[in-house]
Amino acid sequence: MLAVAGIFDMHGHISLRDGDSVFVNGHGASRIAVRPDEIAVVRVSDGATDRGTPPSELPIHRELYRARPDVGSIVHYHALYATALSVAEKPLVAAFNAGASFGREVPVLDDPRLIRDEARGRALAAVVGAGNAAVMRGHGAVVVARDIVTCLALALQLEENAHRLWLSYAIGEPRRFSDAEIASVAENLGEPRVVRKIWTDALERARRAGALEDIDVALLA
Repeated sequence: MLAVAGIFDMHGHISLRDGDSVFVNGHGASRIAVRPDEIAVVRVSDGATDRGTPPSELPIHRELYRARPDVGSIVHYHALYATALSVAEKPLVAAFNAGASFGREVPVLDDPRLIRDEARGRALAAVVGAGNAAVMRGHGAVVVARDIVTCLALALQLEENAHRLWLSYAIGEPRRFSDAEIASVAENLGEPRVVRKIWTDALERARRAGALEDIDVALLA
């Protein structure tokens, strides 16, 4: 679904936590055709792999899960517009509805290197803090959420907001939302029926694109 939406290219990974176990798409799996047997399973507590080959940037997931017990799903992707803005030092502010869920401004990890060790994973977790997203300068973005449905919705919204901001910065300085506007719009976008609507649309687009032929779509609806 994320690949069809243009969020994943040949890179990117999304995970789901179940107790101490983390399910994440494997390192070598095609992001648009990942199979159940290509899902890796690792443990949050000790980092041990129970099945498959996890992505090289597994510390993104492990350290964020360790820092945030409230998080049930994490997605990392090489967001085109969000990373372009980070390189141009243009902040991802809330000036469109799609950006309200991320607060006044999305924080940036000022380090473009891959997150392949615990120290960088902890540094990223510190930048995310109590929020739900961060951008890694010149590298990508990370989104965290309570569940995988919300995680997908937020990933789409982050890049939509960045795209709209990119267009706005070409004209002038975006007019930021007030704190009251951010709170109101974020509350509306966070309604379960709205989040589910985004998921359902992404699911149907992926189905029509033929990316879900080997998957029981009824299990995802």
